[in-house]
Amino acid sequence: MKSQIPKDAVLLIPEPEHEHEPARYGIAPGYYNSKQLLDLLDQHQHNAAAIHFIADMLEPGEPEAAGFAQLLRAHHADPAARVRLVKEARNEP
Repeated sequence: MKSQIPKDAVLLIPEPEHEHEPARYGIAPGYYNSKQLLDLLDQHQHNAAAIHFIADMLEPGEPEAAGFAQLLRAHHADPAARVRLVKEARNEP
């Protein structure tokens, strides 16, 4: 059986636990690659709880993702730090 996980996936947002529940923080369930992850962080940069949720959902098997998740968790309540982290991850000045 072929895996349904995209090779470039770094983030999995699970389906809500109950069928009629809305997606947490309005984040669509599914797999996200690194570019989509950064776009998601941009979209939710003013919502500390959503940023913390995304950090919790990052794939734990990737050391690079785990380090980034730790940084997001540590700075989830600081809007300027969140913006800086995303810019650094995108290699923007």
